[in-house]
Amino acid sequence: SSWTLPHPRARCLVPPASRCPPPTPPGAAMSKQIEGSAAKPSFVARVGASIGSQLRPGAAVYSVGFGIAAGVAISGAVYLGRTLQVMLFDHEYYKLQSRKRYFEKQLIFSREQEEAQSAHYMAALAAEYDPAATRMPFKPLDAKYRF
Repeated sequence: SSWTLPHPRARCLVPPASRCPPPTPPGAAMSKQIEGSAAKPSFVARVGASIGSQLRPGAAVYSVGFGIAAGVAISGAVYLGRTLQVMLFDHEYYKLQSRKRYFEKQLIFSREQEEAQSAHYMAALAAEYDPAATRMPFKPLDAKYRF
């Protein structure tokens, strides 16, 4: 086999006896596109490709989604931390319960004082009570004014 210069459009520089693909005729790829024989992607494939292109770093949808996910993760961590802090280190509940018990004791004591004061007042009034002063002049005393 002899070595000859290949055709300018040939794909192989080795002798023709080897396994090179046959040369493509000029304009074959363009004729397929012009004739419409190339497969057009379906609507679902186009929508999927457009969504996929938005889910790459640097796209607005990606950035918003990343921000939402990060916010949910940080909020969950804060919630968990506060729950643990209240469960393990918060003793304010016990202070409030103690203050409520003390307030109830004060309230009971003050009510007892008011009852005693009221009883003393009624006893003082009863000591001054004169049933004769409640009858009409020169009339007998009505039974409802007697002790």
